[in-house]
Amino acid sequence: MSVLKAGGVEAFLRRPDPDIGALLVYGDEPDAVRDIAARAVGKIAGSLDDPFAVVALQDGDLASDAARLADEVQSISMFGGAKAIWIRGADQHFLKAALPVLEGKISGNFIVAEAGALSKSSALRTAFEKSPHAYAVALYEADSGEIAGIAEQILAKDNLRMEPEAMQRFMELTGTARGLVRREAEKLALYCLGQQRVNLADVEAVCGNDLGAEPDDLVDCVFLGHVEDTNRLFHALVNSGTDAGRLLSVAHFHAMKLQDFRIAIERGASADQVLRGARPPVFFKRLPKVQAQLRCWPLAELITAGHTLGAIVPQVRQNAELGEAITNRCLLSLARQGLKLAQDR
Repeated sequence: MSVLKAGGVEAFLRRPDPDIGALLVYGDEPDAVRDIAARAVGKIAGSLDDPFAVVALQDGDLASDAARLADEVQSISMFGGAKAIWIRGADQHFLKAALPVLEGKISGNFIVAEAGALSKSSALRTAFEKSPHAYAVALYEADSGEIAGIAEQILAKDNLRMEPEAMQRFMELTGTARGLVRREAEKLALYCLGQQRVNLADVEAVCGNDLGAEPDDLVDCVFLGHVEDTNRLFHALVNSGTDAGRLLSVAHFHAMKLQDFRIAIERGASADQVLRGARPPVFFKRLPKVQAQLRCWPLAELITAGHTLGAIVPQVRQNAELGEAITNRCLLSLARQGLKLAQDR
């Protein structure tokens, strides 16, 4: 299968395989998809906006003229050098036009295509994964290792290293949205320029918002069953500029951590042992709240909550107009469940 991980794109671009003529980047996080596609185009063409080096097309541009893509692949740049063909919103029209490249019948200028979330049965995804002449890169919700890696890579450019406690807090504040992680890490690098290490105080000074409330405060309200506070904090965070999708991702990440903690407890460990031995560690100020959540939420309920949040994350990212309403309704529903579980104890 011709599948690359996100981190493998940079290695491929440093030493391109001449047999590979196209790259498809897809996923449910548009900013992250656009970021990797843009870096690929910039590396290939040396620019993102030079009309002689970059041809930007939408899927619909190929609806009535599928041969146009083949023409662009085989065209020669007016001033020589590499040329990139950048496809936005890749779908069925692009797939039809790209078949000669995927089948190895033509080659030339490199194609970089962006698409949204693609199911396993997607014809576009399948065609790229099976082609020996193309690569596909799937970008879905990042795990903690990838988030830490992105931040470390950005900070390393300024010879900065983040302390473990600071990294844990950074991940709690930024969630799993790669675009936000990059922006917050860049802010940190600028703030800490000239230092050698980034500490907890630096992270709390720079990242998150200025409300005195953070996404993890909202998440704690949700899983503690504080319904009114959940609604209040959600609207306060959104009105301050925090993306609803980020709040949902933070809640999903927290639900998955609670599942891991609950499994360890059911295997015989105490809640205190589990939380104090957690890697990455739970921020010390949150320990009492997380302990209270574990007392209320059984494993079956946490699994249901995790599935619910995981299913709604892509819905919110694909529907910007309704994203806030969907997120608020989901979090309030979970808070009501948390309240019920607390009352039933």
